[in-house]
Amino acid sequence: MGKEDGYSNFFVRDPFFTIGHFLIEGTLIFPHRRNEILPVRNILTTASNEDSCLYLSIPKPDISEGQDSEEGPFLEGGDVLVLDKTIFVGRSGLASNKNGIIWLKNLVSNFGYEVVEVPLHETILHLDCAISLVRDGLMIVCEEALLNGIPEQLKDWDKINVTLEDASKLATNGLPINENVYITDPEFKCIGDELEKRGMKIEYISFKISRSFGGSFRCSTQPLLRNDG
Repeated sequence: MGKEDGYSNFFVRDPFFTIGHFLIEGTLIFPHRRNEILPVRNILTTASNEDSCLYLSIPKPDISEGQDSEEGPFLEGGDVLVLDKTIFVGRSGLASNKNGIIWLKNLVSNFGYEVVEVPLHETILHLDCAISLVRDGLMIVCEEALLNGIPEQLKDWDKINVTLEDASKLATNGLPINENVYITDPEFKCIGDELEKRGMKIEYISFKISRSFGGSFRCSTQPLLRNDG
């Protein structure tokens, strides 16, 4: 079976994302994943009708040189981390690409946002496999996965460090519910212990099966409304 055959619909984080009042459909680099938006599009349409938002989509990828062309633009939700008016976008060569990042910059710079490109280790699929912004001033991070180091905007934050091996197991891909509650897999109790030292309540849920498909808690969830911007 060729790369253009088959389908996948494991994780809702990747086919779209929200930034302030923008609801944006991205484009996935793997051809068999490009229709993942379809099962949730009716939800997005309803949400965009009920709330004041701009619902738009990144341009269809250029496949003039074939289905596997890397021209893009490609932009995947797992690569997008939003911190107030700063948007961090990961780029490892496995998902979002330069053209996708340029498209996003051209859009949101007109609304006061700054887009920061974060080059990633070649084995890291998405930025949320390298960084988790737990709450303001606190992060879980795999510094080895960040080719240019921690972004300047985050250098002064309190850091819980994980290894590249743990990052590949999705150690950073937990889910902050609010500033005091964080969900992670019991395999990463060492991270939970560090968060508890910082006053957080940790909820443990086994996500071993989902992680075997390449995604964890953040990959399986997606906000429809943000208060930033």
